[in-house]
Amino acid sequence: MAGMKIHAFNRSSGAWLTLAISVLAVSIQCAPREPRTDAERAARGRELIETMSKKLSATPAFIVSTTERSERIRPSGVVPFAVTRETVVRKPDRLYFKTAGDTQVEGWYDGIGLTVVMHKDKVFAQARMPETLDRVLDTLHERYGIATPIGDLVYSNPAHALLSDTTTGGWVGRETINGQPTDHLAFKDKGVNWEAWLATSDQLPRRSRAEFTEDKHFRKVEISFTNWNLAPTIPGDVFTPKVPPDYEGIAMVQRARVLRNLPPEPAPGAIKK
Repeated sequence: MAGMKIHAFNRSSGAWLTLAISVLAVSIQCAPREPRTDAERAARGRELIETMSKKLSATPAFIVSTTERSERIRPSGVVPFAVTRETVVRKPDRLYFKTAGDTQVEGWYDGIGLTVVMHKDKVFAQARMPETLDRVLDTLHERYGIATPIGDLVYSNPAHALLSDTTTGGWVGRETINGQPTDHLAFKDKGVNWEAWLATSDQLPRRSRAEFTEDKHFRKVEISFTNWNLAPTIPGDVFTPKVPPDYEGIAMVQRARVLRNLPPEPAPGAIKK
């Protein structure tokens, strides 16, 4: 009996070992081969950005938390800034964000206008905006010279915002970020060198870094992403501006080169639905 049990155990162990080796072999064969040439690395990098983009494009709403460290250029020199930010997006025309740290700013876009509150200074600014987030992001950049740190991910097609025909670079390798395996990508384009670390589990960013070679206001920014939620329950009043009654309204300053061609905007507090 004992001998039969031993032989049965050995046969069973051998079967399990054979099965485990077979599964491992299949897994290795199914795993994507690491790119070896520059062309393969470029193709893999763009493929991963497109995969991330399609996932975010198909998401009607999302919430994400970020920690952002940047170097800003001031008359006195380069000044480091550090903030945490919560961003809430509901496509195609709602946005809320709140920062804490070196700046304490809260902002709302409700499909009609943008309201920004600067709590440290107890001031707020308002401006009419186009009817979609894509156009709002373009307007902020073109009229006001404002680039939002995660704005490229808010666009309806993030890959279109991130990659162009002149973009070079691609897949670098695999790295672990806060215990999560990621694909490390690095790209270059006119005026910017940027990197992204996309989690292999969900293809969403866990870290990004950008260096601006021609920007007069920013030198570099590094962002860590946490708490991605692609199916959030968002209260109805999140996108309704809440300006403390004792805050002073100020103008949202536009770039001088476009002022002469624009109609006057309503005073802060005058935007009505």
